[in-house]
Amino acid sequence: MLNIKWGTKLIRGLETTGLKIKPNFEDIDLKENSGNVIQSFVDYDMSMTFSGKTYERDSGEGSTYEDFETLRAALAAGAQVAFVYGRFVSGEKIASGTGVLTDYSEDGNSKDTGTFSASIQVIKGSVTFGVTP
Repeated sequence: MLNIKWGTKLIRGLETTGLKIKPNFEDIDLKENSGNVIQSFVDYDMSMTFSGKTYERDSGEGSTYEDFETLRAALAAGAQVAFVYGRFVSGEKIASGTGVLTDYSEDGNSKDTGTFSASIQVIKGSVTFGVTP
């Protein structure tokens, strides 16, 4: 049920999503702490992964979907795009912000539909947590 919108559009063929949040800490060594180092929270890094089948969007889906070809083009252009991650059902929790595609790959063979996978690096300070309207 977790999904990603790239800009305002869903991703055609999307099958898996992943979210990683890594907190960053700074060591604080104050005299009043008698030599005990305390870790203080600074900020966090956030990234997402997703993968799916290499389905092309239909001619009528240009306003609602991106596909593997438009994602490939966004990566090649270094495009920075808004995203929304979560469940797109009213009242469900979401994370939104701005990010760039940092990794992209495609695999295929002659018998099955190809697959793609990609990663988004989130721009620090751009994320807000909310709910789907």
